[in-house]
Amino acid sequence: MLVVIARIVNISNVIAVLALLSFLCLSANASARWKDNDLEWTLKRDRNGIQVYLAKMPGSKFRAILSTMEVDVPPQELAALVMDLENCPNWAAMCKSAEVVEQISPSESYVRSVNDAPFPVRDRDVVAKVEWFYDRDSGKIFMHSDATPQKIPKQKGLVRVNVASSEWHFTPQENGKVLVENYAHIDPNGKIPAWILNLMIVESPYKTLKNMRELALTGRYKGVELAFIKDSL
Repeated sequence: MLVVIARIVNISNVIAVLALLSFLCLSANASARWKDNDLEWTLKRDRNGIQVYLAKMPGSKFRAILSTMEVDVPPQELAALVMDLENCPNWAAMCKSAEVVEQISPSESYVRSVNDAPFPVRDRDVVAKVEWFYDRDSGKIFMHSDATPQKIPKQKGLVRVNVASSEWHFTPQENGKVLVENYAHIDPNGKIPAWILNLMIVESPYKTLKNMRELALTGRYKGVELAFIKDSL
């Protein structure tokens, strides 16, 4: 049974389309939203155990992104890493900062992240409402987020991202490892040629997953107990 467990920003995906840096409310079949759609994924990079795919998104000039890898780290530790907002700059490509805007309940919050975009591109920020899910039967943890640009006023000097959706999936495998899947589709807003971003979006998600794996394997989050999972058992 799927249990709604928490909402927090997916920082890496917000940055992912800016070079690149992060859903609509879904039902219990949320984990199939990206896998069972009509997007045609094309493998753009397969290096060091990390794969990055791109797909055309209907109605958008910006590509959807899928990056995957397997790691020998429990889902809880990977989720804890994503939730550690203060540590965002140490693993999520281009992440400058992240903070909770409003904690509505243990299962719901709004979070704002700032992306340190390279000159001459102006830095972006995104405010997102993010929801975590836990599958008791499989042990899978997954998250979806959706930008909520009107939640707080814009900050001077930054470009507000209005369209951003993303997912993290941490799925235990039969080989004892965990499959990490990261999905994202973002319109960074402003006068940035889409073809430039579409060329850049492969490198950033690759670096993000590579950094995530390195950090997770340090044991920094080993043995972590996440209250929202414990409370759902």
